[in-house]
Amino acid sequence: MDELNSSSSMYQKIIMARQPIYDVDVNIVAYELLFRNCTDNQAVIIDGDGATSELLVNLYTHFDVDEVVGGKKAYINFTKKLIEDPPPFDKRGFVVEVLEDIVIDDDLVENLTKLADAGYTIALDDYIHNEQSHRILPLVDIVKIDVLELGGEELERHVQLLRQYDVTLLAEKVETHDMYKRCSGLGFELFQGYFLCRPLMISGKKSLPVSC
Repeated sequence: MDELNSSSSMYQKIIMARQPIYDVDVNIVAYELLFRNCTDNQAVIIDGDGATSELLVNLYTHFDVDEVVGGKKAYINFTKKLIEDPPPFDKRGFVVEVLEDIVIDDDLVENLTKLADAGYTIALDDYIHNEQSHRILPLVDIVKIDVLELGGEELERHVQLLRQYDVTLLAEKVETHDMYKRCSGLGFELFQGYFLCRPLMISGKKSLPVSC
């Protein structure tokens, strides 16, 4: 009995969060999976590569993936390092989210081109247009726009700029029904935010230490 208790004490809770992504008819079409290492639905991330790697390992080894995402795609944040060397999981099961703080340079363009050619689905997270945007927009499938960050005319300007590319627009941080209706009218096809659903915490077991 003591041996069993000692073995069990080596395990800690794993926490991730899942937030649905909806279409214009308010059907769930995907989930964004968010790294969590605390029980208050927040994340303390020091190492982005480690956070995403841990999330993927937990998802595919400690959970039934179908139970977590219900056969739908999982949006997962990728750092520059993981874009260069993606983990060996079925690319049909997830969407590569390119984080907004990744610098657009020759290496990023080359590695995104490889992912696009290999059939990965790629999304730009928290997109804000800049001089280098044209280099990667032809390579991506989905553009996520923080509608709280870009309000009024600036939001409309971004939508107009993106219409020249073959991308699906996803409105994130949709907080109200009015914002949902406005984004729908502007041509957004996917929606995510507290108005629709807050992130849901998911816990299980793991043998790696966590801290809050």
